[in-house]
Amino acid sequence: MKILFKLILIIGVSLYLVSPALAIEYFDINKPGIEKLNLSIKAKSSSDLVDLLVEQLRSQMQKTLLFNILDDTEESTFSLEISSTTDPKIVSATLAGAQGTSFEAITTGMRFRNQDEEYVNLKSAQLGNFLIDKLMGIKGSLGSIVIWSESKKGESRNSLVMKRFGSEVQQIVTYNLFNNTGVSWNPKGDTIIYSAQTGRGSEIFWQGFLPLRLRGMSIYFDEGKGSSASWGSNGKVYLAKFAGGRNTDIYEYMVVYAGTGPSLEMSRKLTKHSSIETEPVLSPDGNKLAYISDRTGSPQIYLMDLSTKKSTRLTNKGNYNTSPAWSPDSSMIAYTSLVGGKTAIFRVGADDPLGFANQVSPKGMQAESPVWSSDGSMVAFQAKKGMDWKIYYVLSSGSSAQRLTSSVDGVNETSPSWNSGLR
Repeated sequence: MKILFKLILIIGVSLYLVSPALAIEYFDINKPGIEKLNLSIKAKSSSDLVDLLVEQLRSQMQKTLLFNILDDTEESTFSLEISSTTDPKIVSATLAGAQGTSFEAITTGMRFRNQDEEYVNLKSAQLGNFLIDKLMGIKGSLGSIVIWSESKKGESRNSLVMKRFGSEVQQIVTYNLFNNTGVSWNPKGDTIIYSAQTGRGSEIFWQGFLPLRLRGMSIYFDEGKGSSASWGSNGKVYLAKFAGGRNTDIYEYMVVYAGTGPSLEMSRKLTKHSSIETEPVLSPDGNKLAYISDRTGSPQIYLMDLSTKKSTRLTNKGNYNTSPAWSPDSSMIAYTSLVGGKTAIFRVGADDPLGFANQVSPKGMQAESPVWSSDGSMVAFQAKKGMDWKIYYVLSSGSSAQRLTSSVDGVNETSPSWNSGLR
């Protein structure tokens, strides 16, 4: 306990000494072409726990797309040394800058209950996010959960599958016989809703997630085929409903908890235009609702001020723009756009009156259905290379694409959803 107290004391003093300007210098999600930091991660004194932690952390930090992990400490800008202590359940980690930098060394201690690989992976994610915070000025997304819809060729149903970012372990979330898609997280990040196309029609299911409950509860049913429901940061649920002819409108619902479980209760109708309006997504700050409308003849993204219900068109370039996704700070929207016969991922400032957009996904890659990481540094999406859709991700300012998942050929992965952080 004396060692742990000393390590905590050291980290408290060292954090006070770190210059806050250092992180701002290296990372800005509005700036394309982020320069990766050179970081070495080594074991100062070896043990089974230390060696496993070093291995996990080297892999995880590489996956963030923000770091080059080097073997040579002398060539790196920053170094992390991990060592064992006299307590076999506590390790010490020291982050230092290269000679000549003004970075003050930071030392922290971590306690481990066991050496199970997945448990160590979660602890490694915590340490990795700590490093990202101190070096980049963002909270990090390691250990956060990504869910997507997965189907095998020849099968008529889609299952939901999950993994933690930075881990290689994938787990099936749903075992029903429906076509499941469109996952949305509650504000706490511990429960999901998703849409299921059943033999009766379109249903919305509620499912506890932390801890994971493999049995979902139906909380809404529609005989038609509505769009996926979206859980807003204000705790309300937004969805589109068929209103007759070519018309669908967007509605706001309350989640009501009774003795029989949760259900949806209509709160208000938000649109009443004689066009197709769908894919509603509330901004994280709760002020604006992004949605798709074809009122001008082609699908475009509109923003509604929820206090006034006044809508303005956001996207002006492209004739087919869909799948809006808000950045965590509500400043930007990523979306799918059809360009030159192929879909690609773009992003646009939510307050940009001209709707000027930048492409995020690599040129030539067919990409759809974007979603932001919890810290805003990355965007994941479904992309097609060859015959199958797989989940990839890039830096949110644009970069080469990295595969997020590990399914084999013949499996299609679509519609990713990313929760709000490590739980």
